[in-house]
Amino acid sequence: MQNLSYHFLQLPLAIQQEQLERFKGVCALYGYEGFFRLFNAHVIVIGNGGVGSWIAESLTRTGVGAITLIDFDTIELSNSNRQLHTLSSTIGQGKSQTLGARLLDINPHLKLKVIAQLINKDNVLATMAQALQVSEQTLEIPTVALNKLLSPQELAKSKFEQCADLTKLSQESIAPNILVAEAIDDLFAKASIVDLLHRHQVPLVTSGGAGGRIDPRCVKIADITEAKGDQLIKRLRTELRRNYGYPKGQEGKNKTPDEKFNILCSYSDEKPIRSAERLQSDVSAQSFGLNNPIALPSFGASNTVTATAGLLLASVIIRWIVGTKIS
Repeated sequence: MQNLSYHFLQLPLAIQQEQLERFKGVCALYGYEGFFRLFNAHVIVIGNGGVGSWIAESLTRTGVGAITLIDFDTIELSNSNRQLHTLSSTIGQGKSQTLGARLLDINPHLKLKVIAQLINKDNVLATMAQALQVSEQTLEIPTVALNKLLSPQELAKSKFEQCADLTKLSQESIAPNILVAEAIDDLFAKASIVDLLHRHQVPLVTSGGAGGRIDPRCVKIADITEAKGDQLIKRLRTELRRNYGYPKGQEGKNKTPDEKFNILCSYSDEKPIRSAERLQSDVSAQSFGLNNPIALPSFGASNTVTATAGLLLASVIIRWIVGTKIS
């Protein structure tokens, strides 16, 4: 067990005491073993917006010791309804940099890395190599066939056992203490990231769409093949089957083990509301005296839904780290 606390005990005694006070609620909930496992964990959060910002904050407040943030975008005033880092004082700032500063204000001893870069299908390999702290060649090595990959539960259990001793990590392989939360909207980058990480058996969760929904009770976690009513996940499912060789299955039916992708996602089965539909059944802006109303997006977003998705995804990662079963 002392190998679990090895890196923590290298900190100055004053910082050890500070961190134990800061996270004594975490120790009370997950025990000291859970606390040290969280301290040793490194989570990469890809996409730091309406879902990703809540993932990152939750992980930080639960004592995760290292976080890498990936996002190229800047904070806009219209992000105010859903994105954690959006304040009047942060408009125009970079999302990942601003979120990173907030996380360090929560835990000054967090090991933080910021990659302020647009991630797309063409640079997924290079960006993920940087985030995973391995060479691109490592990620190009042929990997296990899809039907031989572990389920999320099996993979989490395997990583849990490997993380019992992190004193001897290889620079030529992906560290077992790394997990990933992916929360971007670019379908083709999303599919490339999910496939790359899944084939290399990096524990990951991916987010579905949250726009146009108002009921957080409809947000759920399931295998990508079992998500219902979410167009982003449906398109991701199609892309993975069409261009990455994932198994086909019949929509709407219970999946056999061979038909599942073994990748967990958040999704909402609530029917989304388009702004055009809302306006057709609503009193016009002009009737309220707004003679020059601004153009509205196709879908609005509720903080209660985006935050719920982020917190649910963060909870999966946290439970993987501390060894609690995901039902």
